Amino acid sequence: MYCNHCGANQPDDAVFCSQCGARLQTQSESSLPEEQEIRNEQPPVDYLDQLRSHSSSPSTDSQPSDQDQIHATPPTSSNSSSGSPTQLPASPIRHLTWIIPTILLLGIAGTLFWWYQHQQDINHQVTQLHQEASNLALKGQYEPALTKITQATTLRPTYTVLTTDQRMIETANRIHTKLTTVSSKLKLNQLEPAEQSLITLQKALDSRKEPIFDQEKTLANRNQDLLAVLQVKKELDQLDTIDALAYKLDEVDRLNNQEAKEVHQLIITKIVTISMKNAEKLLQQNDFSQATAAVKSGLQYSSKDEKLLSLQKRITSEKEAFELAEKQRIERAIQQAEEEDLKNRTAGVELSNLDVQLNEYGDIEIYGEVKNVATKPIYSITVYYSGYDAAGNYLFSSSASVEPYDLAVGATGSYSAYEYDWYEEVTIQVDNITWYLD
Repeated sequence: MYCNHCGANQPDDAVFCSQCGARLQTQSESSLPEEQEIRNEQPPVDYLDQLRSHSSSPSTDSQPSDQDQIHATPPTSSNSSSGSPTQLPASPIRHLTWIIPTILLLGIAGTLFWWYQHQQDINHQVTQLHQEASNLALKGQYEPALTKITQATTLRPTYTVLTTDQRMIETANRIHTKLTTVSSKLKLNQLEPAEQSLITLQKALDSRKEPIFDQEKTLANRNQDLLAVLQVKKELDQLDTIDALAYKLDEVDRLNNQEAKEVHQLIITKIVTISMKNAEKLLQQNDFSQATAAVKSGLQYSSKDEKLLSLQKRITSEKEAFELAEKQRIERAIQQAEEEDLKNRTAGVELSNLDVQLNEYGDIEIYGEVKNVATKPIYSITVYYSGYDAAGNYLFSSSASVEPYDLAVGATGSYSAYEYDWYEEVTIQVDNITWYLD
């Protein structure tokens, strides 16, 4: 059945048109004249309804002979020669039904392809920024690394690995800044605050296993070694025995850095100086066996030290010379030494130079020269001196040996000595010079 108003195909039992809403007339309700009138009357054409119809549209060349009419009424009999309803003419709107969707699909496909390529470009950029940030962080260049990782996080804020790495780089940067501050404190000899900071940072680093923290662990260990060296160095001024210095030397030797090597040499130098000072003191008392033992205690830590080896040789020579000199003095006392010999013994050495310096460690460095003005070669020359403060008060006395051991007639020798831990200007006065005639 067809709607007699809009021509739309309707079910046989329909009462109202599903397209235009008009009431439908059945064959029993319509009279023959009205039916003929409807046939002769051309109904309005709804092309959109034609597009919705399931019937196929014939070509313009095969339209029914009555081309100027579109029948809206169905055939009156099922045996009618026209088994299907009269077809509606084709319309341009019909072609738009597939052109417009095709254009829309192409537009959507192009947009999706562009969006996919854009996202791929962003992913590639994020990957590159992430890699560059990782390389910079492993080199300790944390600020540039943070710039790179921040750019990547801005592009992909939902990537958990980026935010995790960013926090890790920020942590490494904070630790590095604090370790740098510790290094500055150590240079300023602020040992206690530096030690407290190192303890805290070491605990933080012990819990981190990522490779980025390896270089910070190395820096922390280097600061720890430097702290230990500076602590030992600070204690050196208070150590004046070989046993105490040897204990500190063992501590320093367990460290492995340049500062430890320097402190090692300082301790060795002080051990040698104390050994020589003790030996010289014993020599003044003519205790040659104890003087030899003092030298050997120093040679245990510096077996090739030229000063100690020279002193050891000198002790042996002085022992022999002392015994011989004693014998000679007894003989000369009996025989009345000649005037020239007396002059040689009492005025055979002339002090030609004396230089006293206070070094940066608060130690007094003494250097001087003597000349043999005797008529015979002399040997085993010892210069005895005393120290006085600015007010002229007596501070200490000591002695130094002249090198070389033997001085020919008219030859010049030199001597040097160190007095530790005075930290003020001291006046050195030579009290006496002793020597032996060849």
